[in-house]
Amino acid sequence: MAAIAFDPLEYTHELEASGVPREQAEVHARAMTARFIHNFDALVTTDYLDSRFTEFESRVDKRFTEFESRMDKRFSKIDVRFNVLESRLDSKIDKLSSDMAVRFERMEGKFSRIYLMFGLTMVTATIPILQNFFDV
Repeated sequence: MAAIAFDPLEYTHELEASGVPREQAEVHARAMTARFIHNFDALVTTDYLDSRFTEFESRVDKRFTEFESRMDKRFSKIDVRFNVLESRLDSKIDKLSSDMAVRFERMEGKFSRIYLMFGLTMVTATIPILQNFFDV
């Protein structure tokens, strides 16, 4: 970065060399020095900007970390709720599965009786036919 240098004595000599009276040149030099000092205080340097950006980044990082922490807490509560719901759903599914198994066993029993009845019906219907067939 280029440094700003102002030498009031040299400025006074340059003004005198160009024909400005000494008293007037000194007043100009003091006024210019005052302006440079005033403006130099308001000058923004890269170091200043770097420090401000670093400060800003740290504040943003802190806020993001706080936000992330709050979201983690909320998501952990949601995870707990989902786990509760999942366990309730699993228990209901298990109960329905066992109920369905019982119903299928009942249906198998009914089908077995139907097959037995059908078999008996077939036997009772075919025995007289076979008897007639062989008696003839």
